[in-house]
Amino acid sequence: MHVEVENLPNCIASLHIELPPDFVSKEWNEVAKEFRQVARIPGFRPGKAPQNVVEAKFRKEIQEELTKKLVSETTREAIRSKGLKVLSISEVDAVEFTPERSLRFTATVITAPEFELPEYKAIPVRVPPNEVSDQEVERTLHTLRERHATFSEVQGRALEMDDFAVIDYAATLDGRPLLEAAPKAPKILAGGADFWIKLEENTFLKGFSDQLVGTKVGETRNFALTTTDDYPVAELATRSLDFTVTLKGIKSMQLPELTDEFAGQVAEGLTLEKLRESLKEQLASEKERRLDTLKRNQIVHYLASHVECELPQSYLKDETRRIMSEIVQHNQMRGISEDVLRENQKDIISAASRNARERLKANFTLTRIAEKEGFEVKPQELRQRVEFLANQYRVKFEKMMSDLEEKGALSQVREEVLIGKVLDFLTSNANVEIAPEDVVNG
Repeated sequence: MHVEVENLPNCIASLHIELPPDFVSKEWNEVAKEFRQVARIPGFRPGKAPQNVVEAKFRKEIQEELTKKLVSETTREAIRSKGLKVLSISEVDAVEFTPERSLRFTATVITAPEFELPEYKAIPVRVPPNEVSDQEVERTLHTLRERHATFSEVQGRALEMDDFAVIDYAATLDGRPLLEAAPKAPKILAGGADFWIKLEENTFLKGFSDQLVGTKVGETRNFALTTTDDYPVAELATRSLDFTVTLKGIKSMQLPELTDEFAGQVAEGLTLEKLRESLKEQLASEKERRLDTLKRNQIVHYLASHVECELPQSYLKDETRRIMSEIVQHNQMRGISEDVLRENQKDIISAASRNARERLKANFTLTRIAEKEGFEVKPQELRQRVEFLANQYRVKFEKMMSDLEEKGALSQVREEVLIGKVLDFLTSNANVEIAPEDVVNG
């Protein structure tokens, strides 16, 4: 077998392969014999027709079967012989049988990018302290008290900041109902009846609560507010909205006292002291997970920024599409409308493209580190990951495994497990600097 490799841009290589006549003839005879065993030819019993007769009648079929067999087998052998790191075979073309029965064809493959590994055993990462302060515990405790709060009617005074107001309200733009004038506007901004709000600085729009301070029950106020220039709905940016608000009631929140009885309401059998201890443990666990994610993100960014290489364009396009889908789903969960997403489509595509490039570079780098360090995914580790996915989607393990194999996605799951192992290794070997929260986020 003669193989010539032509390296092309964007991690593509063409393998020009030629198989010698003696090898092709031998394989041809093997395939022809198989046809002879089952061929039905008038005047001959099955398996008794002369081979030349079988070849004459089924030449096209024999050649197709032989081509399928030889192309598949010899392409894999050519890849091994040339030491190529192939991600996938893109196409096979220019297949030609010569009169001498040699076989020529070209296989186009997508290869892993070539690059030098950066130093990776002491990657610098910066994280905030992981201690849980008493203030954090008390803030969480206060949140729990708010969840168990009761409300009472306030009488004999006007509305104040931090009160809960029950209102009917409506917004207009240029004299028309807001949703009529601007269909893309958030529905919650347009109006509501018997709506509860807490008077705080950023309720609805900046200044909304200030306009209501001093209102008495039954009173209606009319006022205008101007949106910011970076308002999420572009057509509403720096626009003046007119509000009509009627105060129907004032509510005051009563927090439960910090007692053992309250702790028992949160979780049966807890005392206040045990509740504080439990909250501190939960906060410590949550902070540890957050810091681990922070370390991993910084490691991924470090690797991506210290590696320069070409990337397979087909993989880059697929990854960009995946990230775009993630961005859209995340924003839809936040309540962002499809119209707003369409308006920002260019920005979404640009962000997805940048993130895809970084993610791909990092994944290729992590895979190379796995090879260098000798990491492998054991069958039990793969099984545990599939079991986790099965539980997540509430299906049986066998069903999840079958679906993954059918979709050809089991290799992707294996890669996720492998990359996770490498990140665990890099995190444990990172050069960790403890810094204040504002420094880390800055």
